[in-house]
Amino acid sequence: MSKAYNEMSYVEVAAIYNDINNIPLDAAQTLGKSISELVGEGATMMDFGGGAGRISVPIAAHTNMIAVDIEHHMLKASKKLAEDRHIVARQAVGTVLQTPFASNTFDAVITTNVLHQIEMWRDALNEAARVLKPEGLFLIGRDVLDEESCAGILRSMSRYFTVDIAPEMKPTDAAGPALFQKIQEMGGSMTRPVVASSWIEKVSANEILQRMEDGVHNETWSLSREVIDELMAKLRPWAQENIADLDAVEDVKWEFHVYPISGIGQKG
Repeated sequence: MSKAYNEMSYVEVAAIYNDINNIPLDAAQTLGKSISELVGEGATMMDFGGGAGRISVPIAAHTNMIAVDIEHHMLKASKKLAEDRHIVARQAVGTVLQTPFASNTFDAVITTNVLHQIEMWRDALNEAARVLKPEGLFLIGRDVLDEESCAGILRSMSRYFTVDIAPEMKPTDAAGPALFQKIQEMGGSMTRPVVASSWIEKVSANEILQRMEDGVHNETWSLSREVIDELMAKLRPWAQENIADLDAVEDVKWEFHVYPISGIGQKG
């Protein structure tokens, strides 16, 4: 993991992480059902870096799910989410480099928004392959935002400015084609992504900018106060110049995509 991500703490954000990355309840239920249809109702599953449970808990409604994470506070948030929704979901402490499970344990392993943060992501793939049954599915989940919306535009520009201000926050090469090249080298065969769920967020550019400034947005919660201040000093003027009406409320479309991969770890 890069130095910046190594030093990232989820302690402060854990209790509000699911609010920052909100999936409406009906969309979350659809997500859980869609993924259970991919892996089979009642399948044994692991969420690889499960965090606060926004993905693992809906899936646990239909499968034998366990979420693994290194951060106790995130697992605590995951447990609370499951209890609030009356869903049986288990949690376990572990890292994506070393999980506390025997080889050939799971029918499926899912990971979302994790591998691009880890310098040793290739080793993490090997660990996922180890705990999967030979016929098991490796699932890569991804939140997909309408890039033409105000939210998509501001996200892109915030990332551009952030890397310029703090180069250490640049994701690893797992954010690009290297990830899927490595999966192919390991024998993985990927089908087209499945849209597991979709939802609409009603939001204005000014609301997004304020969340970013307050550090309660996915692009800024992990940044220091100094970096956020410098980012906003660039992003606000850019938005004022390039977005026609900052107060206009848009229907911003989100989707959750899943990439099903079979055969990972069967060679290489």
